[in-house]
Amino acid sequence: MLSHHDRQELEKIERWFELTEPELAARLRSGKPAKPSLLRLAVLLGLDLMAGLLMLLGMVTNSPALLLIGLITVTAAVIAHLSRFGRD
Repeated sequence: MLSHHDRQELEKIERWFELTEPELAARLRSGKPAKPSLLRLAVLLGLDLMAGLLMLLGMVTNSPALLLIGLITVTAAVIAHLSRFGRD
């Protein structure tokens, strides 16, 4: 249980937060996460397509270098997708 002083301090912080960031405070109050930006979605989609094309091209041309770059790109895409879920 919080002391009276701690509750007052938390209320001050809450009021300051609502004054400085009203949109974020409203979203947090409603429990709805922010929608990802179109730029982020475009970058993720581009990264996915590039990874697939590099891997396909590496297999068709039998090029270990392209296959390796494709695998690295897939890894980057997976990390980018997972980081998105951590923020939602």
